[in-house]
Amino acid sequence: MTTVGADDHQTLEPEQSVHRDPASGSAWGRLGRAYQDAGAHELARTAFEQAVRLCPDAAPFWHGLGRARLETDDLQGALAAARRAVELAPDRPEARLLLARAFGRLGVVRQAILHLEEALRLDPRWAMPLADLGWAQVALGDYAAAGEAFEAALRLDPDQPPVWSALGRCLLERGLPANAVHVLETAVFLRPADGVAWARLGCAYFETGRHAEAARAFARGFETGGDEPWFWYWAGQNAAALGDREGLERARKELKERDADLARELETRVEALAAKAAKEGPCHSPSVPTAG
Repeated sequence: MTTVGADDHQTLEPEQSVHRDPASGSAWGRLGRAYQDAGAHELARTAFEQAVRLCPDAAPFWHGLGRARLETDDLQGALAAARRAVELAPDRPEARLLLARAFGRLGVVRQAILHLEEALRLDPRWAMPLADLGWAQVALGDYAAAGEAFEAALRLDPDQPPVWSALGRCLLERGLPANAVHVLETAVFLRPADGVAWARLGCAYFETGRHAEAARAFARGFETGGDEPWFWYWAGQNAAALGDREGLERARKELKERDADLARELETRVEALAAKAAKEGPCHSPSVPTAG
C-alpha cells in the first residue's frame, strides 16, 4: 500500500490496519476516509473500491467512493456509486447531495435540482445543498431563484465567501448593481485573494458610477490572479469612462489576442461612453491606477 507520507500519522494507523487484516472492509473504509481527509483522492478511490468489494451493502463506503470518483473526474463512476449510496441509505441527505453533484457535473441539472430538494427536505437547516441549488439555478439562467437559494444558504452559514460572490453575480445579472456592492464587498472582505469577487465588485462599482473604486477593484482582481477575458472587458469600459488611455489600451490588447467577440463589444461600449461623455462631460479622478 502506498502511503501519503512517512510522517503522516493521519493515514499511518489505517494503513497498518489494512496490512494486518487486508480482508477487512471496515479497515479499507477507514483508510479511504483518511486518504480523503489528506486530499489523496486517487488513493482514497482505490481504498474505497476495496471496501465496497468486501462490504457491498455499506452505504458510507459507497458514498466515499462516489466522492473520490468525483474528485478524480470519473463522473459516470461517481454517479453509479452515488446511486448505490442512495439505494442503501435513502434518508441520508449527504447521499442525496452527492448524487445531485454527480448529475450536476454531468450537466443533468434538473435531475440535480430534484435531489438537492430532497436533501433539503431531509435536512432543511443544511446550508450546503442550498448553495448547490443556487449554482444549479445559475446553470439554468434563473438568477432570481439562484439568489433566493444563496440568500437562504447565507442565513444558515454566513461564512461562505464563494456564496457571497455568487449572490453578487446574481444581483448583477438581474440589473441590481447597488444591491450587489455590499454583497461583493462582504465577499472580498471574507476572502481578499478572490480575484473573481474583486472583478465582480469592480463591475458593481462601474455600474453605479463609482469608477475610481471600480479601477481599484479591477486592479486587485488582476493582482489576485484574475485574468479572464470578461475581466478585461469590464476593466476596459471603466478605463474608458475614466479617460485612462493606458488601461483601455491594455484591455484592448488582451481582448484582441483572446476574445474577438468581446473585443468588438468593448469598442461598441467605448463609443457609447464617448458619446455620453460628450454630452455630460468626462469622469475625472485624481489618482486612478491602470486597469492592469
